[in-house]
Amino acid sequence: MSRNGRGASLRDFRDLDLLQKILAEHDAEGWIETEALAQTMGLGDDHNRNVSIRLAWMRRYGMIERDEQRGLWRLSRGAERVIEARLRAASTSELEALPDEAMVEVMANVVSRYHHADAMTAHLLRREFQFGTQPR
Repeated sequence: MSRNGRGASLRDFRDLDLLQKILAEHDAEGWIETEALAQTMGLGDDHNRNVSIRLAWMRRYGMIERDEQRGLWRLSRGAERVIEARLRAASTSELEALPDEAMVEVMANVVSRYHHADAMTAHLLRREFQFGTQPR
């Protein structure tokens, strides 16, 4: 565990959180080193390998790209589109105002979207649900 009791797994950080950290901390060309990302996540040097493993999985799902020669990571175009498409404030407040019972229909719509989305977006949806429903 790190100084703050967190690691680099899906239990510790949402994929979207990591994508946003990469976007916020990247260099002029959009790339970031594993070590720099681990630092911005509040993890020590002893977690660089764990961060690399997590990033490798995210690359497998199409969320990020890797420059093997330089050992750098950056957002995929699909991940950039996800970041750009954040909910508008009005949509968020409308969802928050719905009664819990109405959220069943919202979830049915999310599941439908999951089945029709591109692979990267589907993985992000599935993993967001995993993160949000894990035992605490």
